[in-house]
Amino acid sequence: MIRKRLASVDDRVIHRLIVEQLVPFSRKFDVSSSATFTEIRKRLNRNVTYVAAKGVRRPFGFITVLRKSRVLYVDMLAIDPREQSRGWGQQLMNVAEAYGNAERCRTVELLVDDSNEKAFRFYVGRGYSVKDYIPEIACYRMTKSLR
Repeated sequence: MIRKRLASVDDRVIHRLIVEQLVPFSRKFDVSSSATFTEIRKRLNRNVTYVAAKGVRRPFGFITVLRKSRVLYVDMLAIDPREQSRGWGQQLMNVAEAYGNAERCRTVELLVDDSNEKAFRFYVGRGYSVKDYIPEIACYRMTKSLR
């Protein structure tokens, strides 16, 4: 099931997923300062976060988004490798996009590390297109219209 984040139950697992599933792709990422549990929790508290979990148990995936004006930004999406290719990423994206529609967003925007080909293909398959490439952080900026 997809549910809203419960910080006391979910944040340790979300932190582990970030460190194991996202940080390795990010060649321009300063792990020592940005991936600490405290920094991740601050980031999650600024965003809206949904998790994939079996009931209220510990999650095995998450998505965190932030709305600015009419744009929904997907900050992070990660799924435990044992649960990948089972549709959980699709479900999390569906919930995030529905949230964006409810908030009257016109577009969704996200960044994908250029070394993360699997994620890039996932987003293209969901209708996202490359807006530009940001060499300073080695990421593609991808967008999709809502509605």
